[in-house]
Amino acid sequence: MVRVLKQWRHGVPTKVKSLVIEVLALNCLPAEGNRRDALKAFFTAGAVEVGYGVNDPAVHCGVIQSDLDVMVLRTALDDAREIAEQACAAADGGDTNGAARLWQELLGDDFPAPAANKTPSAAIGPLLLRPRPVKDSPQG
Repeated sequence: MVRVLKQWRHGVPTKVKSLVIEVLALNCLPAEGNRRDALKAFFTAGAVEVGYGVNDPAVHCGVIQSDLDVMVLRTALDDAREIAEQACAAADGGDTNGAARLWQELLGDDFPAPAANKTPSAAIGPLLLRPRPVKDSPQG
């Protein structure tokens, strides 16, 4: 999930250091649940957390990015939360193609959406709807 969030930061209209996203993920990503709900929860909690400042969790250097435009990042996190909520609602309503297009809008072209005129087959549809658990694994 951290890699997905690092990809997302490239669409934010201000520079956001990789370590800022890592620390926000540490503080804001839930340890349980599925990926889509984890992303939605991250964007919700991250919009609040960034207002408190993003500091080194090891308490060695204080603020990680002193030139971070907090208001721009907070707005981007709020906008991302809205799209994530729409994507989750679409998936819950059975619109997997619509959900995939919303995730692509949020996460960029590296996350391809299905073609506009195609629907998932009966065999693939349940796989797209099935929530995947969040795994706690080292990044690197």
